[in-house]
Amino acid sequence: MNTSRPALPRATAVAAVALLAAGCSGHSQLTATPHVLLTSGVYQGKSWSVYGWEQGGQLCMAVDGPGDPTASGVASAGACGFDEKNPSSGYYASGPGPGDSYVNYGPLPSRATQIRVATKEILPTRPFPAGKQLPAGRYWIQIIPKDWPLPANGKVVSPKPLDASGRQVAYQDF
Repeated sequence: MNTSRPALPRATAVAAVALLAAGCSGHSQLTATPHVLLTSGVYQGKSWSVYGWEQGGQLCMAVDGPGDPTASGVASAGACGFDEKNPSSGYYASGPGPGDSYVNYGPLPSRATQIRVATKEILPTRPFPAGKQLPAGRYWIQIIPKDWPLPANGKVVSPKPLDASGRQVAYQDF
């Protein structure tokens, strides 16, 4: 199963966010939960946030500038349905990030407490908040500078979820 995601052109990612703002794939009448702020920060002086929500029975996530992803209008990355059921789906998503960066992000099973993104780079994951109408599990985000990977990062690999002992965990559908 191929879990790699090709880089999306900026225009494609902006269009995807516009679809998310209107309701995944234009289905605004589908049942949706409120957007939940998962985490936020600042990169190169630019604010960013990660949001999660459920829409039409699928988990949706978006990386955006400050404010709710449906309101900010800042170019960002968003996706619904993290699975291998549809050609446009996958286990994680990519898109433009804050400043001149790029982002990779997505949901993970509860056991995946870290994720390998390069031969010498492992990132922590965070749990979805309980009681917010999000599935049980964890998520990750990688803000990628233009010059990544550096020699200290090693070679880029397809992201691999790992448990606390460093053993690989299989992706699951969200």
